[in-house]
Amino acid sequence: MATTLVQQQRLAAARQRFAEGGSLPAQLLAPAVLRSWERSRQAGVRPQQAPQYSALVQRKLRLDDPVDRLLARCVRQDMDDLWAAFGGRRWTLFCVNRDGLIIAQREHGLGDEAILRPIQLGRRVREIEIGTTAPSCALAEDAPALVRGNEHYLDEFSQVYCLSVPLHGADGEVLGALDITGIGERDSELLRGYFRQAALSIENQLIQQQRDCYLLAVQHDARWLGTPLQGVLAVGEDGQLRAANSVARRLLGLPRSGVLPLMTLDAMFAEASTHQRRRLLQAGPVHRVPLRADSALQVQYLRGPVRARASTQAVAVAATGSLRSQGAQAVREAVAAHAGNLSAAARQLGISRTTLYRKLQQAG
Repeated sequence: MATTLVQQQRLAAARQRFAEGGSLPAQLLAPAVLRSWERSRQAGVRPQQAPQYSALVQRKLRLDDPVDRLLARCVRQDMDDLWAAFGGRRWTLFCVNRDGLIIAQREHGLGDEAILRPIQLGRRVREIEIGTTAPSCALAEDAPALVRGNEHYLDEFSQVYCLSVPLHGADGEVLGALDITGIGERDSELLRGYFRQAALSIENQLIQQQRDCYLLAVQHDARWLGTPLQGVLAVGEDGQLRAANSVARRLLGLPRSGVLPLMTLDAMFAEASTHQRRRLLQAGPVHRVPLRADSALQVQYLRGPVRARASTQAVAVAATGSLRSQGAQAVREAVAAHAGNLSAAARQLGISRTTLYRKLQQAG
């Protein structure tokens, strides 16, 4: 990758020739970045121009698309964790939807970098306006992307570092991208690892929104259950597979993206005994289930279907009453129903997360 001053100067000169219709030296750019340069040139973007950001979307704090609202909600915790680790005055962390619209963001309140100020919630960041960036590459290629310095198509971004990872929905489709952008250098391999883990965590949260399904966690190694590396299956009450995250798709040899083939749990685990298959949709400890003649999966029951509720207020009242009458048992059931998500369980019970945590400790 281009990091030295000489390499950056070489990139800048090559970019100018490329914008004027010339060709590029072989191996100068990663293939994904090269394709983005080609799209930027085709869109009429010129390296010397100032970034032409789109206008801020009106009522930017209210997302009209329910998919955007869901994604913004599911990225919140992981963005907070990443910002705590890697945020700073010269950096911004944000999530875009599949159209490049920024739907969530973390930034330093005292940041003073002019080049970062336009990157705001409710603004689109697209190649047709600002040329090559890591989010545009991640969305176009469905793969992690790193763009540094003069790998950007605009001269003005010559000091900018950005890294993005794509985010996927329950059908493996690209819903958006998670990005960190700033002035300076970072350990790119370290960042990639953390951002990939965050992307998997967000995907797990998205698939857990399948309310009318059983949720199962699967992995070859039980130590990875309960982490972003677990596979998650959503299974209908008829035993039909409804959705699977990317890890589960790899473990089970399913298509990487798209609607899943018609398949039942019984067919998926045909090598298992009748008793083992029956236990799949029953609460209990992690258990080993044969997958093929030469392999098996560790399977953990996460929760059963969550029934529709009349209203949020009614849920809070009912859950609070349940808490008072059943005490620790109600707390355990709420945590189990939300697959260990303490914040969601606390909201259901109508108490704070701190109170919920204290009651769990008291319950042992």
